[in-house]
Amino acid sequence: MQRIENWVGKGLTKVEKESEEYESIKNGFLKGMEFMGNATTVIAIHKNDVSFSLARQARWDSFNIFSKAVAIKSGGDANVRNAWYGGSLDDLLEIVSVGFNGCKSHDDHDESHGVGIPLFSVHSSIDSAMCTVADEHGLRHVLLCRVILGKVEAVGCGSKQSQPSSKQYDSGVDDILAPTKHIIWTAFMNSHIHPNYILSFRYNYTKDSVVHGALKPQSPYVLFHNLVARVSNDLKPAEMTMLLRSYRIYRQRKISREVWINRVRLIVGDTLLHSVITKSNYD
Repeated sequence: MQRIENWVGKGLTKVEKESEEYESIKNGFLKGMEFMGNATTVIAIHKNDVSFSLARQARWDSFNIFSKAVAIKSGGDANVRNAWYGGSLDDLLEIVSVGFNGCKSHDDHDESHGVGIPLFSVHSSIDSAMCTVADEHGLRHVLLCRVILGKVEAVGCGSKQSQPSSKQYDSGVDDILAPTKHIIWTAFMNSHIHPNYILSFRYNYTKDSVVHGALKPQSPYVLFHNLVARVSNDLKPAEMTMLLRSYRIYRQRKISREVWINRVRLIVGDTLLHSVITKSNYD
């Protein structure tokens, strides 16, 4: 797999560190990483060079044309927003190069919100990070996209909906009042989504004992953000999503600590969990 240093000149341009553009994207990403913010390091940001080929320029022009069309349809506002999309590096490079080629979901079927392309709110980068796969250099990658949302409708958890429920709607969300996930229907995936940046990052481990408590099934313990960082190479994206979901439910006091720890054990597995806890106490 090619190193990110070799991306420049192949349809991606490096965003210089310390630039306003770099700092804005980096800080927004880390803020949306919630409890993982202090355990995450942004390594590089690369911008999609739409002038690299006629095909890329055409996709960008098409996105702008559809933005105007949706704005006219929606009374003047196309509701264009930034959103995050996570996956393997190969997936992201393919999307930047030729566009999306089908529906992908890192949720269990019962937890998905319709059949389409799931992207996450600009304030919820952690959800996209859970969908990433480390490359051979230990880096993970997410796309920052411009997305035409138009008029949105709520799509229930476990729904099999695959298109707007009526002509007045353009996209779906998991929650109208506080959206975390946006669903762009397959028919619109390459007209309503434009990949703008690839952000590359890695997880690290901290000794901060204040960060959101610790997982403590016995006398040893491991901080939850360190647990996430350590198991991320062993669990599938769907399992990482389940792990994050269990933690949110626990933090909302909807389940007890004991129930939460048991869920973590089921997701991670006792063998891996024991290995992580043991390693953490010797670091």
